[in-house]
Amino acid sequence: MKLGTFIIGGLAGAAVVMMVRRNRMMSAVAANVGGQLRQRMSDMKDDAIEKALNMKFASSFKRAASKAERMTEGVMHEMHDQNTDHRF
Repeated sequence: MKLGTFIIGGLAGAAVVMMVRRNRMMSAVAANVGGQLRQRMSDMKDDAIEKALNMKFASSFKRAASKAERMTEGVMHEMHDQNTDHRF
């Protein structure tokens, strides 16, 4: 980035800040936009945390369910073997 572009951007930003500070209507609009942006970011953060937790618990439940299923199958095979008469 060129130095001139950087300086012009800084001056434009300072001019916008001064305009917002002096004008009550602009100040109210800026405060409202800032509040909405803060709320939106908070909601996105909460959603991301919720999704991460749901994914973690869902994978844990899937592992536990498959382990329980394997154990149940093993018990069923043992019960079948015990109940089957192998004598001829």
